[in-house]
Amino acid sequence: MLPFFDPDEPFSSWDIQGLYGAPVVFLEETESTHLYSRHHFKELVPGTLIVANSQSAGRGRHERSWVSPTNKNLYCNLIISLKNIPKQYFAQITQVTAILIAQVLHQIEVNVAVKWPNDLLWHRQKIGGIISERLIHNDEYYLSLGIGLNVNSDAADFEDIGRPVTSLKLICKKPLRRSYLLQMIIKKIEEAIPILEKDGVRPWIEEWRQMENFFGEKARIVEFDKIVTGTIHSINDNGSLSFQKESGEIINVYAGDLEI
Repeated sequence: MLPFFDPDEPFSSWDIQGLYGAPVVFLEETESTHLYSRHHFKELVPGTLIVANSQSAGRGRHERSWVSPTNKNLYCNLIISLKNIPKQYFAQITQVTAILIAQVLHQIEVNVAVKWPNDLLWHRQKIGGIISERLIHNDEYYLSLGIGLNVNSDAADFEDIGRPVTSLKLICKKPLRRSYLLQMIIKKIEEAIPILEKDGVRPWIEEWRQMENFFGEKARIVEFDKIVTGTIHSINDNGSLSFQKESGEIINVYAGDLEI
């Protein structure tokens, strides 16, 4: 049996590391790991991983609620130094992270799609998401990279969400070992950073395009109070979305929500 499906040991006994052996902050319960990293990153070394067993106020993109029951899923943030990453690649870090998580999940034959810009979907049901926030201290920039992944949630956990959501346990019909899954994700990110520093998302673009990306489907781009309707065209080499408006004009979209 793959180590992914070993028994999920108690959170208090997890033996994992941050990037390049950096420490881990374990939180049995917190408002959100993203808020924790915002408030405490000045005290933490780059590469530190903040991981919680539950969150009372978990949030996804645009402050949407992220359901965070105890002992079930992955809720974490990584503090990444941006010192050696060109500014034009900052926004691509979340996209690369989503693709890397998809690679890990492919090992257990869960063929997720990365819906632009960085949502993880399985059969159009959301299984995970990435958020990020740029932070500065002593004139040095850092990225707080937040990962939420539904691992062992049951269907009852999603009853009040009101949108298509699932978990790895529901897909695989058995629970997963969260600590092993998280360590594999951290390892993937660690291996990817030197490549990302040089080329951004470009080395992963073709793999991304081969996933289900809903090319040719009707959709709309929502950014604050602006809505653009049309058709998903492609993903550009720089990670932006090529989108055909109803008028026929093709535009490149760099930020916003893609609703399919």
